[in-house]
Amino acid sequence: MLTLRERRPLGRRSMLSELERIHNLVENLMGEVFGLSTPSSTTTSTPTWTWLPPMNMWVENNTLFVECFVPGLNKDQLEVNVTEDTLTISGTYKNPWNENNTPTFYMYEYPFGSFYRQVSLPFPVNTQQVNAKYENGVLRITLPLTTSNPQGHKVKIS
Repeated sequence: MLTLRERRPLGRRSMLSELERIHNLVENLMGEVFGLSTPSSTTTSTPTWTWLPPMNMWVENNTLFVECFVPGLNKDQLEVNVTEDTLTISGTYKNPWNENNTPTFYMYEYPFGSFYRQVSLPFPVNTQQVNAKYENGVLRITLPLTTSNPQGHKVKIS
């Protein structure tokens, strides 16, 4: 059975970051339904799309695990950025054809060009201890959970 956990209360985020989260949810939904996001502008006859790679995320033993399916790349073609509550994965699939040697496509399902996937993390993570490993087309990221939340304090008025 698939179990989804509720995210942190809205009070921890600004309205702008909540709108960004909703935007990312819509983008991710489009990616899950169609495998693609928004088309990129191009002047060549080769279609290009900002592609959303499929991703799994789960928690075990106080660690958040993420697997992202991005076959056919080298690890230096990937970039992973993390904040306490956001994970961003980006990279580029290089087009094997140059502009003067592009075939006429009758089917085009394998994406070329840049991809960018940003997800809100369900729990705060320790950004200093995040590890990422790319092997056999799967990017595996481990993000240790943190219990230290920024605590408010009373300010002395002088």
